Amino acid sequence: MRRFWLLLAFCAALFGVQPPAHAQLAPQLAPQTAMQHALRAFDALRAGDWQLAQFYATHALDAGTLARGDQAGVLSYRGDARRRLNDFQGAIDDYSQAIALGLPAQFLARVYNNRALAHIRTDRADLAFQDYTRAIELDPTFAEALNNRGAIYTMNGRYDLALADHTAAIRLNPNNARAFSNRGQAYLRLKFYEEAIDDFTRAMDMATAVDDGVTALFNRGLAYEGLGEEPEAKADFELAHQFAPDEPTYMEKYVQYGIVRP
Repeated sequence: MRRFWLLLAFCAALFGVQPPAHAQLAPQLAPQTAMQHALRAFDALRAGDWQLAQFYATHALDAGTLARGDQAGVLSYRGDARRRLNDFQGAIDDYSQAIALGLPAQFLARVYNNRALAHIRTDRADLAFQDYTRAIELDPTFAEALNNRGAIYTMNGRYDLALADHTAAIRLNPNNARAFSNRGQAYLRLKFYEEAIDDFTRAMDMATAVDDGVTALFNRGLAYEGLGEEPEAKADFELAHQFAPDEPTYMEKYVQYGIVRP
């Protein structure tokens, strides 16, 4: 029974599913301290308290009484917490241990994807690419991993493969703003400006985070500029400046279009 509740929590953490109300009784059904700490780590992750999640996950693991599969799940919790706390090497170590212990395929795919995110932050795009590919092999319907791998293809100049991955991710999740934004980047590099404008516009319409919307907006300005439509480009750069006036990667265009003084 204890194993059931931790697996339920792990499913919710991976897929964004909220556990049923009676799951709150899980600690009473799991008298072992390690299991109580494991479930508290999950609750802290769900609440966005990364330090508390790391604390409880560490205590659960240190107890040394978790079953193999439960240990893998808690390691993935702590990896998520550490990654959010910018301890990327610590996160990679935890994810690697979780992978070695073994998890069901769809869960394992998400651990590979999350380890890839940490590899990106340590400037190891090569290792991230391998992990994204492994995640897709384990779960071909994993849109996030497809989108993430597509971004690496774009970075490496493999625009045809990038377009294929982003398009596949969009088919799986048509409301994925980042997939549209990333596909727009590939189109932009290929100088397919009209297609890029369409994708950046879709990304802006769907964006739930300001940073994502501003990135798509600025890149749409670059696509308008590529088409020679400078008034439209300037309008996008001006609006981007309102939201991100100090973004260093945008500053050249702000100066070029007279939005800020050099």
